[in-house]
Amino acid sequence: MEFTGRIKKILPLVTGTSQKGEWKKLPFIFEYFENATDRWADTVKLETFDTKVIDNLTEGMEVRCGFGHHAFEYEGKYYNELRLYKIKCIRKPATDVTGTVAAPAAPAVQEPQPQPEEGDDLPF
Repeated sequence: MEFTGRIKKILPLVTGTSQKGEWKKLPFIFEYFENATDRWADTVKLETFDTKVIDNLTEGMEVRCGFGHHAFEYEGKYYNELRLYKIKCIRKPATDVTGTVAAPAAPAVQEPQPQPEEGDDLPF
C-alpha cells in the first residue's frame, strides 16, 4: 500500500541486540487521507529498520510511504506490525528563523455543498 501524507510524530528509538548483532527500529505516526474526498485523516503507526530513514526523518515532513503488514506469533498470541518498505520525501517542514519547525498547514477540506432536489419548488 502506498499513501501520501505527513509524519505526525516520531516515537522514541528502539534498540536491541540479536544473534545477528545490534539493531535500531524507529516507530513513527503517519497521517494520510486514503481518498482525496475524505474529511478526516487516517493515522497509522509505522516502523522502519533502515538507518538512512532513521537519520533523516523529521516531524511534519510530507512523504509518500509504501508499507506492508506482518503478523507474528509469540507465546501463543498473534501480533500485527506495519513495516515501511519505501519512503520518498515530498516536502520538508518549514522552519522559522529560530530553527523551530513551524506547524504544518492543515489540508484543505471542502465542505459538501447541498444539492437542490428536483421537483421541489417549496420556499422552505
